[in-house]
Formats: sequence, C-alpha cells, structure tokens
Amino acid sequence: MIGQQSKSQITLSEAVLHNLTTLQRCSMCTFALLVMSTIVFTEKTNIASFFFASLPIGLGLTSNFITPLVTLGLLALSSAAYFGIVYATKMPIPRRQDTNSSGFLSEVRVTFVFGACFGLLTAILCSLIFVIAEPHLPQAFLKYHQIFGSLDIALISLTGAVLNALYLGLFMLPLSLFLSRLFERVESVTPIKLTTRIILTSSLIASLFVAFIIVVITSSLSINLILFSVTITVITSTALGLLYWFVGLEASIIGNMVYCLLVSYLANLFL
Repeated sequence: MIGQQSKSQITLSEAVLHNLTTLQRCSMCTFALLVMSTIVFTEKTNIASFFFASLPIGLGLTSNFITPLVTLGLLALSSAAYFGIVYATKMPIPRRQDTNSSGFLSEVRVTFVFGACFGLLTAILCSLIFVIAEPHLPQAFLKYHQIFGSLDIALISLTGAVLNALYLGLFMLPLSLFLSRLFERVESVTPIKLTTRIILTSSLIASLFVAFIIVVITSSLSINLILFSVTITVITSTALGLLYWFVGLEASIIGNMVYCLLVSYLANLFL
C-alpha cells in the first residue's frame, strides 16, 4: 500500500512538472508569435516585394501563389507549435533536474548557445560547399543571388523562423509520429535509432522537395543544381533535426535564424 501511494505521488509530481514545462513553452511560443506578427506587419512591403517583384528584388511569383503560401505557412506553424509544445520536444538525455526559475533560464541560455553554434557551423560548411560548386551551377540559378542585396535583418530572421516551422511542421514532426507508431511494437528499435531514422528520412524528403521547388523556379534541369540543392538541404535539415530532438525547439529556431543571417551576409558580401 505504501509503495502504491509513493508511486502515485511520483506520478502526480511528474504530471505537475510536465504541465509547468508545457505552460512555459506555451508562453514562449505566444511571445514568439507576437514578435513574428509584429515583424510581418512592419515588413509587409518588403515581404511582398521578395515574393512577387521581379529580379533583382524578388522571386517574381504571380498572385496565384498567395493562397498556397498562406495556407502552407499557417499549416506549418500550427503543426510545429503543437508538436513542439504538446507532443515531444527532446530526447530523454541525462541532465540536471532543476525546476526553479533560475534552472529554467539556465536551460534557455544553453539552448540558445547550442542553436547559435550549430547555425554558425552549418552556415560556414554550406558556404564552402557553394564556393566549390559555384563554377558548375547554371546561371539561371546564380542570378537569384541579387535578391540578397534587398533583404534586411528583420526579414532574414523572419525567413529563418518560418523555414524552420515549415521543415518541422510539414516533414519531420508528422514523420516522427508515423514512424513512432510504426515501430512502437519493435523492441529492437531504441529511441536513438528511431530518432536517427526520423532525422535522415525527413532530411531526404525535404531535400527532394526543395530541389523540386528550385527546378520549378529556375526552369533548369541541371543535375549539378539538383545535387547541390539536395546536399545543402540535407546538411541544414539534419542540423535542425539534431537541435530539435536533442536540445529543444528553441535551439532549432535560433540555429536556422543564425544560419540564414550568416549565409545572407556572406552572399551579399562576396557575390
């Protein structure tokens, strides 16, 4: 009887701590959405130019893309918020359990540092790959580097956060739920193996999707361009997946924002 009561108390304590963490993440997510909404409102002219103006300012999309873009963005943000707050946020790796406010703030600082470092290293690696591949890429793709000159810090940061939500919400998180249900009865599949499969599979799917979008926009069927797009996307999405599962949602967002800022700066500086 005493053992059952102790187990019941532990379960109740864990439930309270889980709800507290969920509330903290809901608060952070709400704050992030408010910040993003403010940036969207103040940068609405630049955002419209980025998508619908012709080169060298934007991608030159038509008005037919407005509804698909808005729908895709809302779907990705909703899915990423749900999975990031309610479903699963990180792997159960050993860490110091500290539930007070100072412990939470310390964890947030570590999360931001991890995200920034991963974003910095990923941006440097992808930039080196681009320098090597540039002579072999078609001009139909290289001409879009002119767009970087019209972007500002706020718009680049917003782009990084939205792209992160697109990847998480449309590729990795739904796939993680599917694979978890598929392998939940397979005892030989450890959490580490399952997470690795999720990251690699979602990275490959996302890279093929990005390559398809680039081919459609540039109207180029260059094999070099496809290989370059797949390689860069696999590297970046794998880094985001590692940050999400092993550090947290915030680290993944910060990592992609740092990546986009550094890549845009280097492109605007050297191209």
